[in-house]
Amino acid sequence: MRTLTVCNFVTVDGRYEDDDHDIASFFEHQHPDYAGADSFDHYTASLVAASDVLLLSGRRSALANLSYWASVRDSADATDIRREFARLFAGIEKIVVSDAVTEADIAPYPNTRIVGVADAREEVRRLKAADGRGILILLGRVLWNDLMRAGLVDELHLVTFPLIAGGGVGLFDDRPPVALKLLGTHAWEESGNVLMRWRVDPD
Repeated sequence: MRTLTVCNFVTVDGRYEDDDHDIASFFEHQHPDYAGADSFDHYTASLVAASDVLLLSGRRSALANLSYWASVRDSADATDIRREFARLFAGIEKIVVSDAVTEADIAPYPNTRIVGVADAREEVRRLKAADGRGILILLGRVLWNDLMRAGLVDELHLVTFPLIAGGGVGLFDDRPPVALKLLGTHAWEESGNVLMRWRVDPD
């Protein structure tokens, strides 16, 4: 059975994005010693490389990610790891969970298909029961909160950045009926990022 892994960046005070659904404001007070560090890019690239399905959700978020990584693939200004991530992103099967995204929206992006919101849980159950490597969600807070409530998330990887948001959107909608067991931790001194890997068990 496949494992569904969720990986998310989070601030020290537990924020996912600001009130404008962006994260740029979080970096206004980033410590100068961490400028340009790309530990998170390397980690998320390793997760994509170990997976063969990537779940995206929401029209704004999904289309922004599809467009951005398509532009990075051949960008001379991008770092090597971001170009590598873009290559992996292009090759992996991508499922967009949305009722607003259309076939025309995803036509420019190979290996991409749409699943309606009401069908997401059943589609994830089908994917998990099939043969293959991992299923991955990066971002997609609303989607993975729902899947966690349904008992469909196996691992939660939270990478805490050394940033204080002071406001914005919290990581969780509510308290899901799950228990977390620590699988491991890792700290990247060059970026100040700290990874906590949790196994998600039904409570």
